[in-house]
Amino acid sequence: MMIKNSLGLMLLLCTFMGIAQTTDSYKVEIDLTAAKDDKVPVTIYPPQSDSEFIEYHMSKVVPGTYSISDFGRFVTDLTATDANGNSLSVEQVSTNRWKIENSGKLTKISYLVNDSRDECEGYTSDGENVVFDPGGTDINEEKQLFVMNTFGFIGYVDGMKMNPYEVAITHRPEIYGASALKKSTNSDTVDTFTAADFNFLADGPILYCMPDTVSRQISNANISVSVFSPNGILTAKDVMDNIYDLMVAQTDYLGGELPVDRYSYLIILFDDMTLTGSYGALEHSYSSLYFLPERAGDRISGIVRDVASHEFFHIVTPLNIHAEQIGNFNYIEPEMSEHLWLYEGVTEYSSMHVQVKYGLNSPEKFIAEIAEKMEGADRYPADVSFTEMSRRILEPEFEPMYGNVYQKGALIGMCLDLYILKYSNGEKDLQWLMRQLAKKYGKEVSFKDEELFADITDLTYPEVGEFLKTYVAGKEPLPFEEVLSWAGIEYTAPTQTKVITAGNIALGLNGDNQIIITSTDQMNEFGEAMGYKEGDILMSIKGMEVTLQNAGEVFGNYKENTFAGDKVIAVVGRENKKGKVKKKKLKAKAMAVDAMSGYEVSFMEDPSEDQQALLDAWITAD
Repeated sequence: MMIKNSLGLMLLLCTFMGIAQTTDSYKVEIDLTAAKDDKVPVTIYPPQSDSEFIEYHMSKVVPGTYSISDFGRFVTDLTATDANGNSLSVEQVSTNRWKIENSGKLTKISYLVNDSRDECEGYTSDGENVVFDPGGTDINEEKQLFVMNTFGFIGYVDGMKMNPYEVAITHRPEIYGASALKKSTNSDTVDTFTAADFNFLADGPILYCMPDTVSRQISNANISVSVFSPNGILTAKDVMDNIYDLMVAQTDYLGGELPVDRYSYLIILFDDMTLTGSYGALEHSYSSLYFLPERAGDRISGIVRDVASHEFFHIVTPLNIHAEQIGNFNYIEPEMSEHLWLYEGVTEYSSMHVQVKYGLNSPEKFIAEIAEKMEGADRYPADVSFTEMSRRILEPEFEPMYGNVYQKGALIGMCLDLYILKYSNGEKDLQWLMRQLAKKYGKEVSFKDEELFADITDLTYPEVGEFLKTYVAGKEPLPFEEVLSWAGIEYTAPTQTKVITAGNIALGLNGDNQIIITSTDQMNEFGEAMGYKEGDILMSIKGMEVTLQNAGEVFGNYKENTFAGDKVIAVVGRENKKGKVKKKKLKAKAMAVDAMSGYEVSFMEDPSEDQQALLDAWITAD
């Protein structure tokens, strides 16, 4: 068997070398079996060019991340050779660009790729631009886990980004490569993935690990789930069983047929700490890749469902509706589209709305989620144009505002939905608009940023255009009270009040799954009286042990049963000067501190016929 595999691989490599200079395709070889010290060798046979020099580029920014990644910093030992194996001159002109001698001679580019998940030279948790895990790479030869966001391994020759790719990956026979990219299996140790161009390749992550994959047909699409769970907490079947009804509802929500013929969920659970200290997912047109904490235990299925509800809707945007900045993405010096409210905001809104419309969540939970989004949006500056923020999201002034796309962005989607429903007398809605935009543009046609609002107005009503101009391009606060009243929903904005809190401290987890205080930046007077410090391990409060599993219950109990003047005792673990953690008892009298009340959103007891009709059209499936 080993001889057969070796011969197969040799024939494959010979084929690549023989045709690399006679076709316009990239031929790529990645050998996972040669992984060492979290590095993997990559060989590129680029399309032929007669230019005196060429530039090889790795991605600085990739779609969906809205932050600088600089994948060139993970490339080492880059060399270039001609057909006879002679070295050609190479000059690294910037972090992500290499100038290579050519004049028709260049045959092969070789280098090592380090992963973005672990600290390495010039890349630590204390440095700038730590890569968000779902948008990065992981090379773990010990666990035989290889998370391959392809843009982290493979680049392109400047001016040849639209040439096709063939990527041959050598792996151990016991692991399996899951991806939405088209794949052919050459042997039990070599797979070949193909992509029409770099954009499509970069849009197709690959997960190699011990096989745990299931698939089901939903409408016109084959849906697959692949899971890596180091301690066996979650299986692909668990995920599929948990999200199947959601995907069926999403299919109905999108008109009964999906705009893709396949979709892959690639889910990696981790049982250690990440450099970013966060988790989440990154969307792609035919797949989504997840990094989630395995320590969440029983809650992990719910987390997967919540995140998947959002990511799956990205098959609409940006696959079928996208701006020129995305359709012709510049991976080295990107220009950002001004319509993050559409790509992320409408997607987030849809992930909430589908669940109430098809009976997966109650109407009461839906409007409670709306109130939570309102409170979330209040954490960001209010007097900022959403289109300007989107266009300038990579700039230091605006980058911290990105999280608002999931808060105010979702609320923009809600308001837009209700505008269309009202002015069409309930006959059209936001999903109708999205289908019209997908027909107008589609996969191959990009819209111009400055023309989108006019296109939406032409498809809908002047009032919709005025809403976009005033509240999305403009800086006016969203008209919640008016818009929600159309559907018979009462809205009350927050007012100044006095509340009991635990100190307004930010909490997180350490590597031992203990609740710790991660920030005291927003700590109030009570927190100061208690004497909390960043890094404290919160062990108990008012005699109640605090754990990952019961933290929500403990703080809920605290909020309901604590009154001004009550004696509050908390036990924390705090490092002493020798670095040892010692228990410390903190105490203070509970106090009511100044705060804003929450948003109140509720259904009217006696709505009018028009209000009830609009509400039914909004949250009830036909």
